Amino acid sequence: MVQLLSGEKLAKRILANIKKKQCKNPCLAGRQVSLAVVQVGDNKVSLKYIAEKEKAARDLGIGFRLVVYPLNVIQATLLRGIKNIGKDKRVFGVIVQLPLPKHLDAQVILDAIPKNKDVDVLSSPSFAEFVFGTLPILPPTVAAISLLLKQAKKKLEGKQVAVVGAGRLVGLPVSLWLAQQGAVVSLIQKGTKNASQLISKADIVISGVGKAGLITGAMIKKGAVVIDAGTSVESGPSTSLRVKKIQGDVDFKSVSKKAGYLSPVPGGVGPLTVACLFQNLFSLSRRKFNAT
Repeated sequence: MVQLLSGEKLAKRILANIKKKQCKNPCLAGRQVSLAVVQVGDNKVSLKYIAEKEKAARDLGIGFRLVVYPLNVIQATLLRGIKNIGKDKRVFGVIVQLPLPKHLDAQVILDAIPKNKDVDVLSSPSFAEFVFGTLPILPPTVAAISLLLKQAKKKLEGKQVAVVGAGRLVGLPVSLWLAQQGAVVSLIQKGTKNASQLISKADIVISGVGKAGLITGAMIKKGAVVIDAGTSVESGPSTSLRVKKIQGDVDFKSVSKKAGYLSPVPGGVGPLTVACLFQNLFSLSRRKFNAT
């Protein structure tokens, strides 16, 4: 029978630990740590995650600032706004919520985030340090997936791992981190010719595409660890903005009959990623205060 890799309880423990450390750390006493999130447009999945970040910030007593730009914002305006937020001494973490509209150069935008405030590890300087193993924090999704793999008690060295999707938030950083741990990684993108064969042989399958039902039970090896880091939404009527159903990449019904371990959506990678993001915020703010 499949064992579920739940992230909710672990996320609550991480957030409670952050709150406890905040109270005990003399460097943070009486200081307001704030997180700023920049959102372009009204992507439903993005709005869901922003709401979760705002709730976690409120529970932790951390300031939260949401700056929303219209979908047609020009790059120069957005860059100027992010740079101004980055200079604000009241802000200790800056997030640019992905995805961005196609008319914007996403990496140029992300590179406007100061490295000492890059809690998502998406700017080029931060990501380079992560690649070389010199960054003191992990990208939140990588940290979340690493904790779920620990729950499954699976050693990564020498294991065959199929990572489906090569996005900046999941596929690319997770693949690099897995390689650092000694795993044999197959990064599967659109057009990968032997994708089904690579997935069927994998001891661990991690998917972060955002396409409902992409991974089915017929595709995976019996007893495999399957981590669903993809999120898409099924909406109600076109006149309503209400989200009807949150879905992952994995067809839960068929995969749960074959996998050894499986992370659910919702309740798996998502809440744990949010908790790890605030762990990064706490770590970076503490380093800054210790240096002053």
